[in-house]
Amino acid sequence: MTFRTATLAVATAFIVLLGGAAASAVQAQTPSDSQWRTSATTLSTLLQNGYKIVAVVNGTQGSTGPADTIFVQRDQSAFKCIDPQQPDAKARAAVAPPACFELVPPSGATGASESK
Repeated sequence: MTFRTATLAVATAFIVLLGGAAASAVQAQTPSDSQWRTSATTLSTLLQNGYKIVAVVNGTQGSTGPADTIFVQRDQSAFKCIDPQQPDAKARAAVAPPACFELVPPSGATGASESK
């Protein structure tokens, strides 16, 4: 099993674990009505607090260029942290700082216990 295949398998398991509704949020670019809420917590802090990396996706983050998206989970809590890759030293382009987002219920959604 290659690293890419293993990463895809872990990412698929992560999406299934969080449910079908989270699948569209994983691909979203974090709009204001997203299931991902901006967090001041850093990836380092999350790992120190017992979160485990469950998937890493390499790709392009909007128009800002290549970035790694790292998904971490502990119990029923999940975060995604976006770590922009540094460009060549020659490019001198500004890179957005790393950022983490917490998975939350979508805006306006009610849980099963609230609908009674």
